[in-house]
Amino acid sequence: MNLLNSKVVAGFMLTSLFCSSTASAGPTGALKKGFIKNDKGDKCWYTQVVKESNTYFYDSLKGTNGIITFDNPTCMSDNGLGLDANKMMINNIISRWYSHSDADFQTRASEMFNSSPLQKKGKCIQSKKYPMIGITVDYIIKGNSITGVIHGSSVQGCTN
Repeated sequence: MNLLNSKVVAGFMLTSLFCSSTASAGPTGALKKGFIKNDKGDKCWYTQVVKESNTYFYDSLKGTNGIITFDNPTCMSDNGLGLDANKMMINNIISRWYSHSDADFQTRASEMFNSSPLQKKGKCIQSKKYPMIGITVDYIIKGNSITGVIHGSSVQGCTN
């Protein structure tokens, strides 16, 4: 086995360990209905479905993703501050579903990473306390409003 293959095998073994140790974390424990406040403090109500064996963030690696759809598609609109504040509000809620309460995820848009290993789309939210834990996230934006969000666990920590 060459060095590259051994790194790939080690990565998949680590991924298997990560997935089995965090089986209760992630979108499966998320609320099916709820609200997230926008940058004005308004409650933006959402409905969430969970898709298992989904390849949304990866070419062939299957995972579980939560798909949030806001009931009012203009609730998470840019109110003069851009969409970054609304993304942070969304990230603050989503990150509660992935790991321990002390994970200290970097939820500000400026702190987000561009990706994680094997990730093909979206961004990555990194835990400060547990560097091997990240959250993949992709915002569905129509016009100047976030109408939905797709989220799931990253394979490992986030990268740029």
